[in-house]
Amino acid sequence: MSIEIKNISKGFGNFSALKDVSLNVPTGELVALLGPSGCGKTTLLRIIAGLETPDNGSIHFHGEDATDRAVRERQVGFVFQHYALFRHMTVFENVAFGLRVRPKHTRPSEAEIKRRVHELLNLVQLDWLADRYPPQLSGGQRQRIALARALAVEPKVLLLDEPFGALDAKVRKDLRRWLRRLHDELHITSVFVTHDQEEALEVADTIVVMNQGRIEQIGSPQQVYDHPATPFVYQFLGNVNAFEGHVDQGVAKIAGLQVPLNYQHEARSGSISAFVRPYDIQVRKAYDDNGALAAKLTYAHSIGPIVRLELKREDNHEFLDAELSKADFDNLNIKEGDSVYLKLKNVRVFFGNNFVI
Repeated sequence: MSIEIKNISKGFGNFSALKDVSLNVPTGELVALLGPSGCGKTTLLRIIAGLETPDNGSIHFHGEDATDRAVRERQVGFVFQHYALFRHMTVFENVAFGLRVRPKHTRPSEAEIKRRVHELLNLVQLDWLADRYPPQLSGGQRQRIALARALAVEPKVLLLDEPFGALDAKVRKDLRRWLRRLHDELHITSVFVTHDQEEALEVADTIVVMNQGRIEQIGSPQQVYDHPATPFVYQFLGNVNAFEGHVDQGVAKIAGLQVPLNYQHEARSGSISAFVRPYDIQVRKAYDDNGALAAKLTYAHSIGPIVRLELKREDNHEFLDAELSKADFDNLNIKEGDSVYLKLKNVRVFFGNNFVI
């Protein structure tokens, strides 16, 4: 089932949670709503579910206006961050709950409920826990049971609100891979909320980056990471070094270095923001005639095959982050306190929110 969100706005008192948000979710796609706390992503998810009512705008499921439909009529499954399982019910009864509370004329037979529940428990690989209670399960097991319960009612749309946020890093990584495989098997239109960039990049077909109640960018994981549309997206997705600079006669001057702009911006002048990923900083022991940024190595931390460097600029004493392979770092033969020179690659320049290069 496709979802079309048209010009949704929502306020809570004087706070505007959503500001004229529009979004299309194709049938069978797994979409991540990504952004910092307070950006409006959970509010949007709850409006899709029918748990909140928009002040303006509409929600359409497969072309039909569902804005005024009750939650029960939307055929939506909802998975909460903190599981929301019934502690006094067994795993089996938790999963069966949505089927048992259906109106009598649509309620499956007891035999069909039993078949359906065991089928779902097998799907989430936890059939052997059917007789246990939620307090007897691990966090990862409880979240999979919560997902099975959401799937029991055969939803057309699956909504997940920070589904792995309460779990430790190892379990979270395992579960998001499992969710991706499960989605590929079931092909249910799914929307999940997360503030974890790595989670969104790894799991989603499409990422919707949100900030202050608005959508900053929509695209595939590769598109939003490699071609961020705004400075906010660039800084939110992964580590980045930020610079302030100036453009004059088509040449950007950043940290004392010159970066030529492409021809269509040659006439522009003014202040700019520039961004460089840590792995796009080359570290050298000797000065390059083509220009380099002088810095001092203040800290080096090895993590497996990668060495992360903290560097202090000589011109303004601001800190930069760089990443090198361990082999390249060893070849440099530098230590904390040494002076080095930095070359910036793949510099991304913005006039305000407009991408330049």
